[in-house]
Formats: sequence, C-alpha cells, structure tokens
Amino acid sequence: MLSSDALRRRLDSNFENAQQDLDSAALNLDAFSPDDWHAFNSAIRQSSTASWAVNQEIVVKHNLAKAIINEIR
Repeated sequence: MLSSDALRRRLDSNFENAQQDLDSAALNLDAFSPDDWHAFNSAIRQSSTASWAVNQEIVVKHNLAKAIINEIR
C-alpha cells in the first residue's frame, strides 16, 4: 500500500502532467483536424479525472481528521 506522501506526490505528478497535456493540446489545436480535436478532448478528460482524484484525496483527509477529532471528544 502506498504511503500518504507517496500517494500525494503521485497525484500531484499526474495532475501536473494532465494540465501540461491539456495546455499542449490547446496550443496545437487546428480547427480543421479531427485528430487534434480528439487529442484535445482526451486531454480535457484526463485533466478532469486528475482534478477529481485530487479533490477526493482532500475529502478523505478531511473526513479522517474529522473522525479523529470526534473520537477524541
């Protein structure tokens, strides 16, 4: 099982790569090329998935901290 820090670094790396791919696809977009549009749409989906994963990690950390605080009370 991955440690919390390793998972965080992996999520950050995947998110940064997805953002870079999206930027690259947007800059290289040719209005008349279906392949370019497909690459752009694929990059948007990957960016969306990476963003969702980062948000889920934040939710898990929040819920874990909340559960720990509630148990201490």
